[in-house]
Amino acid sequence: MTTWNELPAHLVSKIRSDSVTAPANLPGTESKLKYGNRVTEVDGIRFDSEKEADYYWQLHWMMREGTVKEVELQPKFVLQPGYKRDGKKIRPIIYRADFKVTEADGHIYYVDTKGMRTQVYMIKKKMLLYKYPDIDFREE
Repeated sequence: MTTWNELPAHLVSKIRSDSVTAPANLPGTESKLKYGNRVTEVDGIRFDSEKEADYYWQLHWMMREGTVKEVELQPKFVLQPGYKRDGKKIRPIIYRADFKVTEADGHIYYVDTKGMRTQVYMIKKKMLLYKYPDIDFREE
């Protein structure tokens, strides 16, 4: 993987002149996220916030205790499929929860850890609950 410091000089100068921040996943970079949250790493997994990482850590302990059987990261829900209009592709509307949790008894629930509930999040949550009315969805 190319590190930030190994990028060709013409790219670095272009990026700096365009005032673009380096992606958080490049080694040696410090991320600046929109709502002041900090990228946090647990078990080699990068989380967008400390809150999300802390919840993962709780789930990790619940797995060790045996109350949680499985944890899936970033499960995806298609809220509206993509389509074409006037020859242009319109992308699907996708919602990604933070966690899909399967308890020891087989019950499945989905969790989103939010510090800031944006308008986009609230609209997607409404669409999710409408399209999947039987889903057990939790906010932490």
